[in-house]
Amino acid sequence: MKIRISLRIYVLIAMLLTGISSIVLLSALSMHYFATGMDVAMRGIMYAQAKQFDVSTHTLANTPTQITKGEAKQNQQYIISSRWRDMPKQIQLNINEAAMEFNELNKHMVGGGWFSPPVEGYFAMKVKNQAQTVYVATIFSSKDNTLLELPKVPHFVIIIATAISAIAVFVIVLVLVLRKVTRPVERLKNWAGHLDEAKLEQPLPEFRFSELNTLAVMIAESMRSVKQSVEREKRFLAYSSHELRTPIAVTRSNAELLKKMLESDLPKEKLLTCVNRIERATLTMASLMDTLLWLNRDVLKKVPTTQVSLADLINELISQLTYLLNDKPVTVAIKTDEATFALPETVCRIVLSNIIRNAFVHTNEGLVNIEQRGRHVVISNKDKAPENSNNELGFGLGLELTQRLTSQYQWQYKSEDNSHGRTVTIHFSDDVIRTSAS
Repeated sequence: MKIRISLRIYVLIAMLLTGISSIVLLSALSMHYFATGMDVAMRGIMYAQAKQFDVSTHTLANTPTQITKGEAKQNQQYIISSRWRDMPKQIQLNINEAAMEFNELNKHMVGGGWFSPPVEGYFAMKVKNQAQTVYVATIFSSKDNTLLELPKVPHFVIIIATAISAIAVFVIVLVLVLRKVTRPVERLKNWAGHLDEAKLEQPLPEFRFSELNTLAVMIAESMRSVKQSVEREKRFLAYSSHELRTPIAVTRSNAELLKKMLESDLPKEKLLTCVNRIERATLTMASLMDTLLWLNRDVLKKVPTTQVSLADLINELISQLTYLLNDKPVTVAIKTDEATFALPETVCRIVLSNIIRNAFVHTNEGLVNIEQRGRHVVISNKDKAPENSNNELGFGLGLELTQRLTSQYQWQYKSEDNSHGRTVTIHFSDDVIRTSAS
């Protein structure tokens, strides 16, 4: 089983390792430069002492005292001589003269560590003074007063204490920052985990940081999109299961009836009656499926435009939907012109089909008037027997789709009740973004 580490622990460990490593390295570098600085200071002082030694008189500059050849001159705690064998025995025993190089500091420390000073220290340097080699040496010992007064707290101890304090402050600040950051993240996680339809309608909570607020907005928008998709699927299933039930039942019953008629060798006229019923049912199902598929789209597709004759389209739809007026004393009055326009034909067909179908189904006795002038279409009906009205196709669906399509394409749409009927007006305007007809 793969172990998944927490993001908080991962960040904490990464930052701790980075911070502590940086502090330790910088502290070690400080110790190194502290020791190096002490050596540089000692080398500079001893070099200056060697340069003050006068080769011709074997004296020290600004010092009237003569030095006999073979003697070692001591100036403060520094011993200066032109010969190595004149140096004190302790220097000769602890410093290897053969390994000495010009102007390089040689030292030998006895005892001591990071937290305590050395017991003894031997320093020597060989310097080329004009035409003669000069040796400079000094001895520091805790047993005499040659050492300067030591600090109460060693310098290395101060460096280490500073490093530990810096690490402690870094850890405290890191923990506080992580708590400040992770608490809003925890709130965001809990909010997202309990997000439901009711909370989607409420204002989004504040999560302190702009990135978390943006993430909350994205989560809410995603949930709303999922909710809308689910609602569309539910609506599609509800519409299809309810609306397709009738034409499917008609098709099945007439298919069975047609089979029995063929077996009984009945006249052709009766067979054609069943065939016509089946054809009308299939037309109804085709219209329903077009309607349902268009209604179920998340973003309605922009259909390529073609030259459309609204008059021809209206006459074609009336011909296809005439079966809805069978056995009904209904008169259809049509008035159109022959103009053509650049319009999305499929969308026009669905909109007009729903409006005309609605008028036919809801008119049991009376008049359906269809008038088209240019891009302007008016469809109205007057029903003298509204109490016997039926709804074969389910025009709540047709009305919803018509409203969505006309809004999407910025067409003017108006539906008004009149005496015993309804008047629907639609204007197929051309101020809509179209795709190419390729």
